[in-house]
Amino acid sequence: MARSLLPGGGRILLISDGLATGGNALLEARRAAEAGITIDVVALAPAARSEVALTMLSVPPTLRVGEEFPIILHTAYRSPPGGDGAALRAQLSLWEGERLLGEQLVELPVGEEQFTFRHTATTVGVMRFRATLTTEGGDSFAANNSAAATALVSPPPRLLLVAQRSEEATLLANALEQQGMMSRRIAPADLPVRLSELTPFDGIVLIDLPAAALSLDQMATIREFVRSDGRGLLVVGGRNAYSLGAYKDTPLEEVLPVTMEPPPRPQRGEIAMLLMIDRSASMTADMGVSKFDMAREAAILATESLQPEDRIAILAFDTGTLWVVEFQQVGNPANLAAMQQAISSLPTGGGTDIERVLATGLPTLARQTADVRHAILLTDGRSFTNNYFNYMSLMEFARANAITLSTIAIGLDADRLLLEQLADWGGGRSYYADRPVDIPRLTLMESSIARADTLVEGALEPRLNRAHPIMRDFAPAELPPLSGYIATTPRQTAEVVLRAPENDPLLAVWQYGLGRSVAWTATLGAPWAEAWTGWEGFARFWAQVVRYTLPTADSGPIQVGVAPIDGGVRLLVDALQPGGSSLDLATINAQVTLPDGSEQEFAVGQRAPGRYSRDLSLTMPGAYAMTLTIVHDGEAQERAIGYVQPIPAEYRMQEEDPLAAQELLTALAVTTGGSLRTTLLPDADPTSGIQEELPRPLWPWLLGTALVLWVSEIALRRRSW
Repeated sequence: MARSLLPGGGRILLISDGLATGGNALLEARRAAEAGITIDVVALAPAARSEVALTMLSVPPTLRVGEEFPIILHTAYRSPPGGDGAALRAQLSLWEGERLLGEQLVELPVGEEQFTFRHTATTVGVMRFRATLTTEGGDSFAANNSAAATALVSPPPRLLLVAQRSEEATLLANALEQQGMMSRRIAPADLPVRLSELTPFDGIVLIDLPAAALSLDQMATIREFVRSDGRGLLVVGGRNAYSLGAYKDTPLEEVLPVTMEPPPRPQRGEIAMLLMIDRSASMTADMGVSKFDMAREAAILATESLQPEDRIAILAFDTGTLWVVEFQQVGNPANLAAMQQAISSLPTGGGTDIERVLATGLPTLARQTADVRHAILLTDGRSFTNNYFNYMSLMEFARANAITLSTIAIGLDADRLLLEQLADWGGGRSYYADRPVDIPRLTLMESSIARADTLVEGALEPRLNRAHPIMRDFAPAELPPLSGYIATTPRQTAEVVLRAPENDPLLAVWQYGLGRSVAWTATLGAPWAEAWTGWEGFARFWAQVVRYTLPTADSGPIQVGVAPIDGGVRLLVDALQPGGSSLDLATINAQVTLPDGSEQEFAVGQRAPGRYSRDLSLTMPGAYAMTLTIVHDGEAQERAIGYVQPIPAEYRMQEEDPLAAQELLTALAVTTGGSLRTTLLPDADPTSGIQEELPRPLWPWLLGTALVLWVSEIALRRRSW
């Protein structure tokens, strides 16, 4: 401003402490030098004073109705010069809108401190918070004794829980209900394939679900639910999920923040695999390709999926058992060809006895010296005998000998409940093939899973990899231990929130298109997270995980924002139609609630395709709530946003650096060829090196003479004497 008053050049005398709070003084000094202006500087020492301030009021920017959240007040206290450093007594007061939430007497130590209140979001819209700090002394400015914040609150979310086992879905549903979140539980077959049918839901949770339980269309719909509609997805792990659930190269893998490739590991040891194939009469067909033909092809593919040092055996069964291939190494191509020839010549039989084949095959598998022992049971029928006590005993024997069992149920006549139970007891996976052609694919997939080193079991402590909103109010030390997880590799742009001691991701998140997805590679409860179900933070933890995935009130095709500009702020509205084209010629009206509770209304005009804006002058510091109504083709939509106008920068509590201030003032003088002065008069300044006699101004004498003559002239005309 001073430069603009000297268009022909001149001299500016700057009196300052050098503590700049805005602008670019050095740039302006260079412009002054180019205009022939010299800047002389009188440096003032920053005032030594005590000060108390509320430096920040912090709340989560987006919330859901019913969500409990922290309100954190940050204070700072600079003790008076020569003070004893004692704490200062003060009163903190907190308001939501015009409602007093609470007051608290506190002790403010020298330096920074923070205080936490807890509150619950109760209404949809913008919540405005204001806090004040009152002291009886030790303060220089009242302007920085208040702070404000806003939070945008959305309606309660609607969730879809998809699980094969209802008890796991019930466990999560009950936990979320405690946190004010409602959900609907469905089986995988009931998941819609049309995106429009998922419109009522804000998020989907898949709980220990194999890819085989979903069709390709269902997985593609989930992908677009996140990518195109901006909704949320949480995938909970288990023995049927991730790489163990054959997610690799599916639309489900594409949407997740992790890939199914396990991190680099040392070479996995030898594998012993037992394939138990039903050869009963029901496996054959009069015409076309039979289930038995596909089962034999599946066995051949299984031999090809293993390494030469791995061991394999094929045990066929009906009401009896037949060793088609006894345990041996896959070995060289000649040995492999001999095994495949034996499989191809396997004859059919009659009847089905699952208990007998398990009793025959599992003890033989237990005697193998391989590092990994895995069995696959393939059948289309129901067992001739069903003694669940015997089944439990066999599975206990398998677990004791580190054997895992997976099952493949073929067709509608298969005893799916029994096979799912056996796979659950056996720590493996359960598949259903409704077509014979699916048998080789599922068997090969299961063989590949057994070969991959993806399952990590053993006691471990989750470790916090980085601070994240999901972990709000949770200390890493309070997280319960885990006993297993599925090893995956995080994508390059994913955030790993919790990790295992081996650095594998336990909880990973990322933005996928318009939405978010979260991967939890352990289980929800048993077998790997049993300690979590009894943890007092269980419900709150999962509520925060789910909430992070959900769309917020400020997401969607209509975006509202506030950007600071010189002299105020600019309210911006970017509007798109569902097809992605700009929303033009809409009528937008805004209603603004000011910090003092008063309201104002105004229109927001269009400035460009799909863009509307209005410049506002906000003279009152504090929290503003803005509600916009967008009307287009007779349809109205509402959007809300909060904004906090800060106090002037001059009153903000900040670290004062006298050295930096002095360096700035010196640079201003040097840049323009000016001098540093200790007083206003240059002849009294011993450091300036300039000796000049100041001219005596004549204007006081001339003004005095004119005044005397003016009064005398009036008196003379009136002849007042």
